[in-house]
Amino acid sequence: MLLPFPTWNAGGAGRVQRVDLSATATEKNKANFTAVRAEITPLYVVRLDDSHAVLLTQALPVGEGDQPYACHACAGTIGAYFFAHNAAGWRQTKRHDALATSGVEGNLGETSIAKLADGHYAMTAEWGSCWQGYCGSWLVIAGLQADTAVVLAPGLPLAADNDGAYGACSALDTPRDTDDKTEDNHECLDIHSKWKFQGNRLVVTFEGRVTELGPDGKPGAAKRLHQQAVYEISPGQLRLVKGTNPVPNF
Repeated sequence: MLLPFPTWNAGGAGRVQRVDLSATATEKNKANFTAVRAEITPLYVVRLDDSHAVLLTQALPVGEGDQPYACHACAGTIGAYFFAHNAAGWRQTKRHDALATSGVEGNLGETSIAKLADGHYAMTAEWGSCWQGYCGSWLVIAGLQADTAVVLAPGLPLAADNDGAYGACSALDTPRDTDDKTEDNHECLDIHSKWKFQGNRLVVTFEGRVTELGPDGKPGAAKRLHQQAVYEISPGQLRLVKGTNPVPNF
């Protein structure tokens, strides 16, 4: 931590540093994110090979009293700092204060590290939230090699649920009165998944149920989902090679 942040320490004000988060800001806001005060927390050090390593961090912009912002739309930022080793020791070779964003309410989500191949690793952050009854979850994936970090997926859809908005999925379990002409009909959307790496492949298994509205405006029978999407990861690229991802955007 002291190589990219010479004044950093684990307690108190030393955790707050100035960083450039403009790489993940919108074009309109880039100028305001070049020197942001943020709380920096180390997450992982990944030894990429015998002479290269990368430090991964979480950055949370702070406000009054150096407290991180924790609004619903406040994502965390993943930083990546690369190092090389020689006879003189470790030296920093590259830095990304803002590699990717993830999460809400000042939390990246659940993070992990996976080895894809010799010298090639991935950091993942899985997060989810709800907006006005619509809930979803997404997977952020960053590929890591010596002196190289690439965002392979800024937000791969993993789940979607709209029952909080309309109760259409709950209605499948408790059928409504078919003579009620005043009640609105809506599609049910209830999809969830599990994922895992198998070498340089990401396998996502989806389960769930969906309905579609018919010509009469009423939902048809629920369609059960059980399918896989397989993504192949090569340096700098994530490519769907088998199946489909049934999670819609909303």
